[in-house]
Amino acid sequence: MSCSARTTARGSSERLFHVPQAHRKAALAWLDRGVGIHGSAPRHAASVVVVRDGDHGLEALMMFRPDRPSFGQLSFPGGLLEPSDDEPLTWSGPRPTEWGKKLGSDDIGLARRAVVAAARSVFVETGLLFAGSEGDGIAEHVDGADWMLAREQLSDLDISFAEVLSNRVFAFRSELLRPLARWMTSDFVHQRVDLRYFAAVLPVGQRCSPLKTRTKKSWLGWVDAKILLEDPHGTAVPALFAEHGNDRNDEREASGQEFNLGEVATPGVQTILRMIAASSSSIAFLSARRDMTVQTPSLEVRNGDPVLVLNN
Repeated sequence: MSCSARTTARGSSERLFHVPQAHRKAALAWLDRGVGIHGSAPRHAASVVVVRDGDHGLEALMMFRPDRPSFGQLSFPGGLLEPSDDEPLTWSGPRPTEWGKKLGSDDIGLARRAVVAAARSVFVETGLLFAGSEGDGIAEHVDGADWMLAREQLSDLDISFAEVLSNRVFAFRSELLRPLARWMTSDFVHQRVDLRYFAAVLPVGQRCSPLKTRTKKSWLGWVDAKILLEDPHGTAVPALFAEHGNDRNDEREASGQEFNLGEVATPGVQTILRMIAASSSSIAFLSARRDMTVQTPSLEVRNGDPVLVLNN
């Protein structure tokens, strides 16, 4: 079971999510101790759902990362907030106070940090840059050795996103991002995140590419959400991506790997995939009004098995 939904007697919507095998032991131990115990404090994180209009429907830029269980192995580009995200930079678009309102946060500093972290993370992991020279719009060509070096340095936290933009006299284009959703990992999971999702359209003239120095094998590419949801229980990793710049050796190694969507994607990722599949175009996806209330599935037992339950 990846995700199922039903309407309760009171008329509210209830969605059930599979507990991945990697988290099943922790879930059972949590239930043994008694539900209601507070889990570890979640770390703040940000992720960007980049979409484009494909031949058969809306496609999303996704990553398959075996080493990221807290975000889900199949996820959207993103990462944890860092102190360097507070550094001053040339800013375009909604100001941090406006972002606080958009994200439903009274902490303006946290809202600003989340927006910057989202842009920084997507640049590191995909090479897409939501920035450009003042007056010239968005940078169209951000590939090449110099840009890859900047991504590597950002990944190692040797430089900040503000320094990358300052070195090129670029302004951060916060108007290219839209608030999308907020999900918090359930209490029983050891490494919890409070994850704010943003939506964006693929910048004109830019193309994605994986970070070359990533030590763990990962795959980056465009995913047709409808096709993925048609067969969520047995999709091969390379076949999932419509096009990609991944290493051919990695591709051959992964050729036999199949996965169950409920095992590799968090409830937040599964829900967003359904939002994408239901959208008629990238413009429609970005323009829809979103509820930024934090979503936290609770752990329950149904038919003798632990499941994650989300009530709306």
